[in-house]
Amino acid sequence: MLVLTDPTKPDETFAQKDFLQGAKMLAGRVDPPTGSAGTLHKLLTAIVQVAIEDHDNTFTEADIAYAYQKLLRLAKARALKWEADAAACQKFLEDKDNGKHASSLLRAQKAQDSQLDKLDHADFVVFTRGTDPTQALNIMTYETFGGVWPGPARADKPSESDAGVQTGLGVKVTSKGRLEEWSLGTLDGFSTGGFMLIAVAKPSQVSLPPVKVRGSGERGVCGFADQRLLGVAILRAGPKSPTPPLERAIEGLLKQGKDNATSALREATLRR
Repeated sequence: MLVLTDPTKPDETFAQKDFLQGAKMLAGRVDPPTGSAGTLHKLLTAIVQVAIEDHDNTFTEADIAYAYQKLLRLAKARALKWEADAAACQKFLEDKDNGKHASSLLRAQKAQDSQLDKLDHADFVVFTRGTDPTQALNIMTYETFGGVWPGPARADKPSESDAGVQTGLGVKVTSKGRLEEWSLGTLDGFSTGGFMLIAVAKPSQVSLPPVKVRGSGERGVCGFADQRLLGVAILRAGPKSPTPPLERAIEGLLKQGKDNATSALREATLRR
């Protein structure tokens, strides 16, 4: 529940029911002000919505302001980290060994395109992924599907149903572990503002798309985030993004769902 004060009636408080109206009321009372549109206002609106829909806790304008500042700081930190990680990725890209490895994998990928129906029984599968500088650097560092610390070796691969939900709806969390999606093709859009990576794994490690769709579209290949790749290289830098880094970072926080706003609001209540 969100309780606000009407500026015209400072001695009265009321329970705000409409999150769009609530965000509009607070747009000029947070720092920095959001106006009535744009990425900052979307961030404020998301926080207000979470506060209103939480029926177990009561939040105030001060809580909203704190959560807004907290998430804005997180976004700024993420944007700064992207800048530093992009410089590190660029060093990988300029390294001769990385270049040779990337070229070798790219040739293998082109040869693979003529035998897509036989990939299930091939010696290896080559795939690519465009991602932001931080995850690109993590993938290069840990050499895993998701750029996380390597987990124990496993004999299974993502199920078709879990892979289908990931490729169709972007749901990464499964009962057997977190999934990460790559592609049999190269989708430059996902590398905008980041880098395109190319990697190789055994067919037994990945869930491949149905044979009939392996030649077009997203051609999603799913693997467990903590599983090691047989090899990985940075193929190229992605297109420059027309959106400023801070706005992209805020959009990234919003795409992660309500957890960030919920956590920031709960933290605000502990600081009263």
